[in-house]
Amino acid sequence: MEYTELADYPLPAGRLTEWVPRVDDDRWAPDPRGLSFTHQDHCERSAPGSWIGTVFEIHRRYDVEAVRATIAAYMGRHEAFRTKVRRDEESGSWLRYTAPTDAVQVTDRAHTEPRTETQVFSHLHSWFGETVSPTAWPHFVLATIEPDDASRALSNGPGESFLLAFAADHSVMDAYSQIYAINEIDRLYAHALEGVDPELPEVGSYVDFSQAERTLGETLTGDHSAVRTWQDFLAVEDGRFPAFPLPVSVDRSSTGPAAQSSISSWLLTADKSDAFNAACRAAGYNMQAGILAALALTNVRLSGRTTLRTVMPMHTRDEQKWAAAVGWYVGILPMEIELDNARTFGEAIEAAATAGAANKGLARMPYSKIAQILESTEIPRFVVSYIDLRFLPDAEQWQGRKGRALRSNCHADDEVYFWVNRTLQGLNISARFPSSDVASTNVHRFITEFVAVLTAVIDSDRGTDTVLTSASRSVTVAAE
Repeated sequence: MEYTELADYPLPAGRLTEWVPRVDDDRWAPDPRGLSFTHQDHCERSAPGSWIGTVFEIHRRYDVEAVRATIAAYMGRHEAFRTKVRRDEESGSWLRYTAPTDAVQVTDRAHTEPRTETQVFSHLHSWFGETVSPTAWPHFVLATIEPDDASRALSNGPGESFLLAFAADHSVMDAYSQIYAINEIDRLYAHALEGVDPELPEVGSYVDFSQAERTLGETLTGDHSAVRTWQDFLAVEDGRFPAFPLPVSVDRSSTGPAAQSSISSWLLTADKSDAFNAACRAAGYNMQAGILAALALTNVRLSGRTTLRTVMPMHTRDEQKWAAAVGWYVGILPMEIELDNARTFGEAIEAAATAGAANKGLARMPYSKIAQILESTEIPRFVVSYIDLRFLPDAEQWQGRKGRALRSNCHADDEVYFWVNRTLQGLNISARFPSSDVASTNVHRFITEFVAVLTAVIDSDRGTDTVLTSASRSVTVAAE
């Protein structure tokens, strides 16, 4: 499973159909449940054209009414899709409106002429970017592509199949929601088309979760430990979030942030991932701590600094009813890994685990509320995410269905994001970073050296004792 931009996905040529949910005006009812602080902040600061989504193949015959029924059933299961917000012009407060399950109608808009691969991409890229917004409903739109004969022959896929892609606003969906959607939509389609029992779990409502998070956030004050922890963390860089440890300068020739570049790369095979995990377990820790340790050691090799500072997203699905629910169940942790005199992987993974444990539970405290208390408008600059996706429902089928999580292109001068995902195929990293020669060179070299650290641990008979603070001679760092 990769997490990339739509431009990096091999879309087929064929017949394109847009699918747009609709609710009659009289079916919307005022809803007293509050927005989560993350949702509110997103509504107030989201850039136009920002969205996340998923694309995958459904290996069954295409049927218009079955697609319609599938989308309606999917939205009926998840209240996040059936809620909208608007800002009161006088008070400035945000008001929520929610529609019942049976209010959702799904309209299809079939394009009469077949589209080439380039035309399919251009249309979806524009349509998703122009349609999806945190303050305009629907927050979620879909498209199907019935491949033409040439595309179907090239794909070597089943004789009856079609592609489904969707875009959603981040306020109603997170990475787990994007990935769960593959299994859930496919099963709902099988039920609509053939009557197959989808065997899906009951799910809670993200709207209920939002109200609970709102209530929790309102209890925070300036003397709360979570607020003080973030205040101290940000104070290290004069109130700003940590930056990527190597230069990422951007030549400013125009106003506004520059477009970012994006890459996706497979770091380790499944067998190599298992071997690295075994080394982590031998040291007494899990693979998440091992990934953070390897990144911290990479930082030492390339920058010479013994402390790696970053921000790490963590899911907040702390009850079973949220496990498969669509919504934005994500908090962030301040991460500061101090290697000091650590020279081996065993010493580094202990330091990484200690750093993670130091702020355990902090992700559940809504950072957007903490930022209000601190009067901070800063946003994260260097972010590292790690997710193990191997045990999600139907994960073994993602590769065959050509499933991929998507994100829109982004504009930012100093942001570097790493998404490290462990899948049944191995270890993958997706990244976005400033579009400059310096940033591209340093991000690629950081990833290359990261792989060198992982490989050194795997290849050693006793990985935890391996000395890893010396950089590869071939690695140099680009300067601003």
